[in-house]
Amino acid sequence: MKNIVIYENERVDDLYPFSINHCSWEIHCGAFRLFEKVQAYNPNSNLFFKGRNLWSDSFSKRYNIEMNPLPNNDILLISGNVIISKNDWEIIHNLSKSKDSFIIFNNSVPIGLFLKNLSSEFAEYFVNNELINLYNDIFQNFEKIELSETNQINYIWDAVFLNGNQINEDFNLFVGLNSYFTSDYRCVSALEPENILIGKNVKISPSVVLDASDGKIIICDNVKIMPQSTIIGPCYIGENSIIKIGAKIYPDNSIGKWCKVGGELENTIIHSYSNKQHEGFLGHSYIGEWVNFGADTNNSDLKNTYSSISMRLPNKDIDTGRIFLGLVCGDHTKTGINSMFTTGTVAGVCGILVKEWFLPNYINSFSWGGKQNSPIYKFEKAIETARLVMQRRNKTLLDEEIKLLKIEYERINQEINKK
Repeated sequence: MKNIVIYENERVDDLYPFSINHCSWEIHCGAFRLFEKVQAYNPNSNLFFKGRNLWSDSFSKRYNIEMNPLPNNDILLISGNVIISKNDWEIIHNLSKSKDSFIIFNNSVPIGLFLKNLSSEFAEYFVNNELINLYNDIFQNFEKIELSETNQINYIWDAVFLNGNQINEDFNLFVGLNSYFTSDYRCVSALEPENILIGKNVKISPSVVLDASDGKIIICDNVKIMPQSTIIGPCYIGENSIIKIGAKIYPDNSIGKWCKVGGELENTIIHSYSNKQHEGFLGHSYIGEWVNFGADTNNSDLKNTYSSISMRLPNKDIDTGRIFLGLVCGDHTKTGINSMFTTGTVAGVCGILVKEWFLPNYINSFSWGGKQNSPIYKFEKAIETARLVMQRRNKTLLDEEIKLLKIEYERINQEINKK
């Protein structure tokens, strides 16, 4: 495949709160962000991106990726919120060799399009629309191809429940990591060591248990795992992260770069530069960047009634149909010590959450306290804090990122003024 365009579809707002300041293709699931998976399965393809303009500009600067104009031939468009399996990628590649065009479906939902040549009609559509909708009439006569092994992330918590399988599938995409050798580490117990990959300069203390008997474990460069920690696969730990003393890492977790993680963790995705380094439980949750949990922060991920969990988004309530679901948290939010999140909580960006007893299950961005009637964090102060936190990791808050946070801040104020 010569050219692949990853695009945002018209449902990107359903990925709240991640979509506040991220593109859909930045979702982390398994060992990679979604756009990184596309590149890993298509190393010889040119990658292009089509999404909301300001969000795309922020993405390109943070990752130093050129946002080049769309190509006009041999072009595959793939929705940024889907995970295509190895087998389905092979189907797409084979079809592209024999067909001039086709539209790709998963569970009867259009998720992609292949065109040998981008005609003026299609080119105009793609150029003029920030969000692509393949239900448009101009695509109705295309041959339809159904992919059976592809997964869609329609809401951000969908990534949580795909995470373990994705870690196992991503295991074979890693180049340069070594299989685990017990003799390299003193007094470390490794179950099924052939299912463990370890990068360079990884420090694993005595009394650590690495249990890969039911899933793969991927430990990237410069990770430090402190004594008496237990890590059960599937698990991914990104570069330069630290697993604290006595951590209990249950299956299906992904931990980004430069994180500090302790306490109890289960089936959770934590983006880079976020910390949960103290005791406390975090389960079935999706956590953004630059989040910090105070000591003994806990979340519930199961109702006492064992009933289905609903999640609230700004404009709708979603019955997830799941009985396990914890916290979905946006970037730059912080909690005080002993904070408690109830089952199925959505927390926005830049919150300072310190409420006694359980926090509500929907917490506005920029909340100063976390209560439903808490005041709004002053924007300039929130940005000042974000800058200070990022400077500690030699990172800079970009102007584009500030603009995106400002959009969310103004939305929150408009909502408050309507009440």
